[in-house]
Amino acid sequence: MRSDVTESVRAASIFLSGESELEGRLLDCVRTGKTAIELASGMTNWIEYYQQDPSKAAVFNSAMTALSNAHYAGVVDSYDFRSVRKLVDVGGGHGRLLSMILTAYPKMGGVLFELPHAIEGARRTLSAAGLSDRCEVVSGDFFRSVPPGGDTYMLSRVIHDWADDKAVAILKIIRSVLPAKGRLLLFETMIRSDTRVSYPLLSDINMIIRTGGCERTEAEYRALYKAAGFKMTRAVETPSATGMTIIEGKPE
Repeated sequence: MRSDVTESVRAASIFLSGESELEGRLLDCVRTGKTAIELASGMTNWIEYYQQDPSKAAVFNSAMTALSNAHYAGVVDSYDFRSVRKLVDVGGGHGRLLSMILTAYPKMGGVLFELPHAIEGARRTLSAAGLSDRCEVVSGDFFRSVPPGGDTYMLSRVIHDWADDKAVAILKIIRSVLPAKGRLLLFETMIRSDTRVSYPLLSDINMIIRTGGCERTEAEYRALYKAAGFKMTRAVETPSATGMTIIEGKPE
């Protein structure tokens, strides 16, 4: 819980338990179908809710980085990235996962694509890892466009933030720039009937409260892929403590 410890979960703890105006509204969310953010503030876009207050945005971004310690433990070793020439991380936050992959694969180039509020944090992460010369940082909105030129695109814990229609819209944007032999990788805490961890179910509740999205089963991800013009090729379960799964897809 100390802020001066590298593996601290302080920011994540504050984020998940410190927003009392949101956590107490779960029952209202279930009754109305609205998020707690919408009920508390009238805002329908959860990203704008955090962006409007720099202090909330800072806690949110720091929390996502802190949670990555649990999400990504053992993840890089679970998938073979050797054939990837240029990896584009869409909605990559502060770049923790991308920096782990680029460090493990020194011949790979990268692009981190994020909203403006996370860009400086991403640059700091990549610089600290000695990756600034191999990874471009680009600001933008993935509902409008994503950087072209990658042979593999990944989204880590992005799609679960959105209901099906918005999730498909994001995937279609990526499909529009992905080469015929390219790959799409989603890193998500997939819900499984034989799940060994409770995190995906707890995260599903968090999605109800904050984003209006949800955690999904393999069949539900397969349906999203098909609707966006992809074929889901495999789901690779990792040793992550949170049940992280790498969901691979290719253009149909």
